[in-house]
Amino acid sequence: MPRYTPGPWKIRPNGELWSYQRGGTPQQVGTMSWAGKPEERDGNGRILAGGVDACESLDELMLIIAQPEVVQAIENTPRISAKSRMIIENARATLEEVTGKKLPEWPKRDPHDHRLESS
Repeated sequence: MPRYTPGPWKIRPNGELWSYQRGGTPQQVGTMSWAGKPEERDGNGRILAGGVDACESLDELMLIIAQPEVVQAIENTPRISAKSRMIIENARATLEEVTGKKLPEWPKRDPHDHRLESS
């Protein structure tokens, strides 16, 4: 995944966007400014802040579902197979859009991703 300021992010009432990286010191990411009602600003800020966590979650999801035992379970369960494939494709397309990186189509996995391999 491309580098970005780790989350979780929070937007303060004055428009400052802060990163509260797990185990790290909070740091200001930027300042948000837009016209509109305060509730729209708050909602837009929450969407931006939640985007980091959503992207990290989708990345982890794609890692887990590419494991052979999960692939087999999805493919061998007709009741969930079609819907699962649709959800997986949506997650993959979203990650591609957000990261700008071409991802392998499921059930293939990135051969360079060794996060779940035994050490």
